[in-house]
Amino acid sequence: MTLRVGIIGLGCMGNCHMGAYEKVKGARVVAVCDIDEKKRQGDIGVFGKRDLSGLRIYDKAKEILADPAIDVIDVCLPTHLHAELSCAALAVGKHVICEKPMARTSDECKKMVQAAKRSGKQLFLAHCIRFWPHYAKAREIVLSGEYGAVRSARFFRVGSKPTWSWNNWLHTAKCSGLAALDLHIHDVDFVQYLFGKPKAVRSTGMSVSPGGYDHIVTTYDYGKDKLVMAEGAWEYAPGFPFGMTFSIMMERASLDLDKTLTLTLYPEKGKSRAVRVPKGDGYTHELQHFVNCLAKGQGSDIVTPESALQSVQLVEAEIESAKSGKPVAVRY
Repeated sequence: MTLRVGIIGLGCMGNCHMGAYEKVKGARVVAVCDIDEKKRQGDIGVFGKRDLSGLRIYDKAKEILADPAIDVIDVCLPTHLHAELSCAALAVGKHVICEKPMARTSDECKKMVQAAKRSGKQLFLAHCIRFWPHYAKAREIVLSGEYGAVRSARFFRVGSKPTWSWNNWLHTAKCSGLAALDLHIHDVDFVQYLFGKPKAVRSTGMSVSPGGYDHIVTTYDYGKDKLVMAEGAWEYAPGFPFGMTFSIMMERASLDLDKTLTLTLYPEKGKSRAVRVPKGDGYTHELQHFVNCLAKGQGSDIVTPESALQSVQLVEAEIESAKSGKPVAVRY
């Protein structure tokens, strides 16, 4: 059976998901919804054109939610709308795939978890870095224990200011949470996916936009024998190259992902070597995983709603620390 998908939101990520579904087996997009007339005509602005012929086109969320010929609603709306639309879709019996971050606040995330439990439907959170081949392979190597325990790890994600969002919602703190919640959460989520819950966080931040942080640097407390750091920023000038990199030092080897997305292993003994990773990107891999889970009638064993909630809670602890200038204990 082919799952029928309806996408709400044809911005950057809605367009991205549409392209990814073209490579996914077992699902196809049958309907889209957006309040922007140009996008409903296939004009995605700076992200190009999209052929929407053959799809059912809606301009109101309630209409696409009422479509009986849709099995899965894929929520690609601004973050502050995630909870409302996800809960509404679950309430009418749709499975939900929701873009990251799960919601604007952890309280909203909890409402989504509860809504999924009430509905009996699946709620999937699109934390693509857990599925990104280079990150997934690095986690596999670390957890194998072949090279001993991790001594230090640094995650780095920076780019130019995103000026393309609808009504500039990304730079409205109440909508996006700014870089700390929208961008930095990729690495926050991977840190807790790889290492588990830290005891505490200590963060510093810098703001260009009011109400949050456009640049944040965090150290995670995993005990005195392990140093883990992550930095996220999007305040750089137009044209500044985006980069997502990491360096992980283990007892007997180091791993490095550079800006060209080359993953290299540097063993304590022997020559360094490029690590082979599966083809594709995190978007296609995550959506294929979610479709496979639905085909089996089960939830995800890679990213659960509860773990996505915890990533938002972790970012909230970081923001609290950056504001106070003090370490903040992590509680979830």
